[in-house]
Amino acid sequence: MMNSAFLKGVRVVAMTQVWAGGWMGGILADMGAEVIKIESNKKIDILRRTIETEGDLNRGPNFNGYNRGAKSCNLNLKNPQGVELFKKLVKISDVVVENQAPRGMPGFGLDYDALKAVKPDIIMVSVPGFGSTGPDKNYISYAATVQSIGGLEASFGYPGGEPSTPSIFMADPVGGMYGVLAVCSAVYYHHRTGKGQHVELAQSEAIMSLLPEVVMEYEMTGRIRPRMGNRDEIMAPHGCYPCKGKDKWVAIAVANNEEWQALCKVMDNPEWGKDEKFANQFNRWQNQDELNKLIAGWTKDFTHYEVMHKLQKAGVASGASLSTEEMNHDPHVKERGALIELNSRKVGNTLTWRSPWKSALTASNPAAPYFGEHNDYVFRTLLGLSDDEIAKLVNAEVIY
Repeated sequence: MMNSAFLKGVRVVAMTQVWAGGWMGGILADMGAEVIKIESNKKIDILRRTIETEGDLNRGPNFNGYNRGAKSCNLNLKNPQGVELFKKLVKISDVVVENQAPRGMPGFGLDYDALKAVKPDIIMVSVPGFGSTGPDKNYISYAATVQSIGGLEASFGYPGGEPSTPSIFMADPVGGMYGVLAVCSAVYYHHRTGKGQHVELAQSEAIMSLLPEVVMEYEMTGRIRPRMGNRDEIMAPHGCYPCKGKDKWVAIAVANNEEWQALCKVMDNPEWGKDEKFANQFNRWQNQDELNKLIAGWTKDFTHYEVMHKLQKAGVASGASLSTEEMNHDPHVKERGALIELNSRKVGNTLTWRSPWKSALTASNPAAPYFGEHNDYVFRTLLGLSDDEIAKLVNAEVIY
């Protein structure tokens, strides 16, 4: 079954939407799985309809980035015939992934028990916002609300300030990546035992798993961890500092006295570096507001790349804060192949992320599918329907 890419030969039916679902499907496709994304005119992935698309369902930049390698099949699950076709597809598949609200799949008559009746060894991985049990299970969930319930946003922000919503919504890729892990684990278990299973992953709980120190600090001391901005619990200096140019910054992190001495040497050993206030790690941490201003006075005379190269050469952790444009052209990013080029008939050549890991088992996949692009493949090739049968289903808005 697994003769090249890890999931080669595994067929995944995806009832997914937005970032978490698309990310999960895209990564599974990178691992060799055949991912068939179910969509319909009654339930279109909202990432197909954004300001940039101008009404064209095939131009959504986020949709194209997250769903690459998947296939798109139109199926109206509000029609009983659509549900029966879905079950037929499940019967010849290995995995069903979904990130609907908990009432979604049962509402279609497609909960795990129903799918298991069709295919006893089916694997189902559900990634709802708040889980399928508990008083909040049916609450509407987007990343910001999931992150709030999961404790992330209360931990983000500057000292003494209000909670902050990260501009990049971590709940989606975290939930999606945990979903990928769940699929891989379940497929491995199936390979060993022949048994399927239902795995449920609440995105809010996935976020909680990122904050072990916050939970443990409260449980062990009763202390609520304060918001720290760019600060670290131990390291100082630790933050982002202004550099030459408009909105250019560099991150610097110093973990011990040896690195502090190396930083001072690169800064030509300023007199203030010898002050008792900065003589050891504890003193530097206690006086980091003043220290940050002094370091910023040095970094502002250099570009962010210059500071990074100077400090890294001296053994001090530092990284230029790259804009998207800079990241796309960064020599290290380019040599690593962290961004790959896809060609879409609608969008043309575009750069997008590759899988976070590099492996000989990673598949090379095409751009994200057009809406309904693979209807013929699913209905004719996989399900064996005739032209007349397909035409009737289209007229009845089953294939819709």
